Amino acid sequence: MLAEAAPPPKLPSPEELRHFVRAQLTLQVDPEILDPFSANPNRNTILRDRIGDAITQRHLTPTADLVDCLFDEIVGLGPLQPLMADPEISDILVNRFDEIYIERRGRLEFVSNAFRDEAQLEQVIQKIVALVGREINIEKPLVDARMVDGSRANAVYAPVGGPTLCIRKFNRVRLALLPDERDPSQASWASTGGLSLQMGAFLEAMAVARANILIAGATGSGKSTLLRSIVSAFPEAERVITIEDTAELELDNPHWVKLECVHSRELAGKSTQDRRLDVADLVQNALRMRPDRLIIGEIRHSKEAYYVLEALNTGHDGSATTIHASSCADALARLELLISRDFAQLSPPEIRRYIARVFDLVVFVGRLRDGRRCVQEIAELRDVDANGRYELCSVFTSEPATGRHGIEVDFTPVPDYRPGARLVRKLGLQGMRWMS
Repeated sequence: MLAEAAPPPKLPSPEELRHFVRAQLTLQVDPEILDPFSANPNRNTILRDRIGDAITQRHLTPTADLVDCLFDEIVGLGPLQPLMADPEISDILVNRFDEIYIERRGRLEFVSNAFRDEAQLEQVIQKIVALVGREINIEKPLVDARMVDGSRANAVYAPVGGPTLCIRKFNRVRLALLPDERDPSQASWASTGGLSLQMGAFLEAMAVARANILIAGATGSGKSTLLRSIVSAFPEAERVITIEDTAELELDNPHWVKLECVHSRELAGKSTQDRRLDVADLVQNALRMRPDRLIIGEIRHSKEAYYVLEALNTGHDGSATTIHASSCADALARLELLISRDFAQLSPPEIRRYIARVFDLVVFVGRLRDGRRCVQEIAELRDVDANGRYELCSVFTSEPATGRHGIEVDFTPVPDYRPGARLVRKLGLQGMRWMS
């Protein structure tokens, strides 16, 4: 009598397979590698091999599509994972589980990627939040956090709204101000149409001459990228200390020290702006660290605006920072407004004189309709006049226009511009002089 054939093994459902693979990865793989934002170069290979082995244990064939699907679902960010892997995408904006927009090359566009339902979106948000030791729920419905790779995630839950998720991917763009003569293939602000050769040479000279520079622009206009480009023009021997609310600057300067704010993890009963160590605290400490150059990522609040001015007024020439504003003049007005909020004992004329003593240049960078970032104005801040108004003298202006090949920008130097006495003195100290 022939023995009966063994019944074929029961195949798992998709949900059972996900649970099994997740359990196997938890047991076999280092938690650091499981982090979707991990920078480990072998992460993909390790995880895909383990996922394939787990699939085989459940008597299934580990096809490429199945492995990819489980990878994105379990150790990635679901439908967002391919967007995170695309180097041309800078922002991912999840309005709803089935409505996702991305910014690619400076332009927003809708993508077909979507979550299965709201529950899957909430799971991804919880995963991101847990990775940085935070939590999000009805009592704490807002989270803003930096991932291991430097990307920033902002999540919103009910009752405030959502669930929604915004991810600003870490900016790895490296742009010099001017083309590299040794390697013309390297992109620069000038070669990409972000400024003229003359403007680039001027900013490089101002960086070497230790001018204090305020960079203004809207969100996503390229402020941090331009700041990084200017800092790269500093002499290599100088000690650069950067101070940021959330670390975004990655410099190539050999003598670079990075300081970052420590955020409070508890929002209950506090303002979302509460921090254990803020920019103002770090600025005061940085002055004791013998900086040659002090770089503040961005001025956002009253206290840090005041202490940045105080720090730069103590002889730390050649420093730079950024601020949200819509023009050079608006940058000064916004800085003045921030200081006046918490330092009412200072009159407007006193604040203006203080600001005018600190900053030498204001640079406005903007984004055109085609997504291109460009420097739209450079102005020298000399002083305040007898009426208490800023003496803001344009050095370069720009005028975008629609041409045969899209938007063209006419960068124009102001014909009768001559640097003021303070800039002339700084140029002279570096053995440089203005050639009219």
